[in-house]
Amino acid sequence: MRTYARLFSAFATSLLAVAGIAIVAPSAAHAAETRVVCNHDWVRVRASASTGSAELGRLTRGTAVSGERQGSWFRLTDGRYVAAYYTCLGGGQPAPAASSPAATHQVCRTPWVRVRAAATTRSAEIGRLTQGTVFAGRRTGSWIQLDRGGHVAASYACAAPANATAPAPTPAPPARISGTPLLQPTGTLGSPTSPFGQRFHPILRVWHLHNGIDLGNRAGEPVLAAEAGVVTTVSRGASSGLSIKIDHGTVAGTPRVGTGYLHLQSAAVSPGQRVEQGQLIARVGSTGLSTKPHLHFITYESGRPVNPEKYIGPLGSLRA
Repeated sequence: MRTYARLFSAFATSLLAVAGIAIVAPSAAHAAETRVVCNHDWVRVRASASTGSAELGRLTRGTAVSGERQGSWFRLTDGRYVAAYYTCLGGGQPAPAASSPAATHQVCRTPWVRVRAAATTRSAEIGRLTQGTVFAGRRTGSWIQLDRGGHVAASYACAAPANATAPAPTPAPPARISGTPLLQPTGTLGSPTSPFGQRFHPILRVWHLHNGIDLGNRAGEPVLAAEAGVVTTVSRGASSGLSIKIDHGTVAGTPRVGTGYLHLQSAAVSPGQRVEQGQLIARVGSTGLSTKPHLHFITYESGRPVNPEKYIGPLGSLRA
């Protein structure tokens, strides 16, 4: 029987070779290991090793997972995937990335490039590097991990000239206008598209009170907590879409101040959670009654909507 099996295998291999189909031996799997979720309060579980694949669930910080490292992803034993950046080894250190040796790079092909917290375009922007800026880092797939922290897209980097020095990344522009109590919730990345007050609704086609301001932005960009406080609701509505409300208590001498964030793509917080000013709480979206991606931002005093300009400054000063 073994002789017949060997003959059949050889015959099948010959047929595949004639057809132009290569026979590739399976690669040896990495040893299975156990890690814990870290670097964020939660991580998405994906159907495959891609941020574009379906989300199958979420794992919270500290959850133990078993599987093997596959590039920038960690394949769980049940076949699902999580981004390896958000997993740590047993000692609590982030999982090492499969990367090239450290090198000196220079920003090119673009006036500036975003510095991200993680190797994904959905990660929060933590700074920017302008064209010609030299920096040190390691290439990991389509990203470069900076030695000083953060990631930039490798497509916008070239080899730096010999003997070039690597300065620190340029800090992200401040989101707060000097003297204002609250932060602009989209940092400096969003521009106002609709003010507080009476307006003609673009979908309902009626005049009504626009109880906040709209900050136009790209889908998936970060939404930040305008002030420290406690998340009171995370909900979905036919008009508001996915929304978050935060109670800030007393702000600038005014009691019972709250903020609302509407039309979100996703939320990164839950009811009852304490958040700090500037903390990532959501992603810009276009859920509910919305014509394009933007953040509808509301400020409340004792539950009543008031003009957000009182707390974040004139709209003209918010333009990115």
